Amino acid sequence: MKKNHLSTETLVFEIISAIAALFYMGLQVYYGIVYGAGAVRIVMNVLILILVYMGLTVLAIYPERVNGLSREVCTGAIRKYTIRMVELIKLVFVLSLLFTSICDALGYRVDAAYSLIVMGLILVVAVVFEVKIIKILRKLK
Repeated sequence: MKKNHLSTETLVFEIISAIAALFYMGLQVYYGIVYGAGAVRIVMNVLILILVYMGLTVLAIYPERVNGLSREVCTGAIRKYTIRMVELIKLVFVLSLLFTSICDALGYRVDAAYSLIVMGLILVVAVVFEVKIIKILRKLK
């Protein structure tokens, strides 16, 4: 992300996401050692986190790709809202994985509805910010 597009809020979201991702990876290794989970399972869990994290980071670097806008249009508030949306989605995703990993390490079983709740939360974040972006785009026309 370009330095001039980093707000304090975005930087905080990114730092929290990175720390949570590192804790998640550590807990995956711990879970694998304590409960005898296979190395393939641990690697696959960590690989999924890394791929989604990197994909969302690329979208935060190139926010015009999120809505298919040109660089000329994706400026100001539109750019700020798009970056914030992607960072919040990344934060929700990583924290949800960290929560399930903590529960696994403690021996608790997470209900299947948890995945639906997380997807709903991600959807709410996306809809709220996309509505803001669409309102700005309508004013431009």
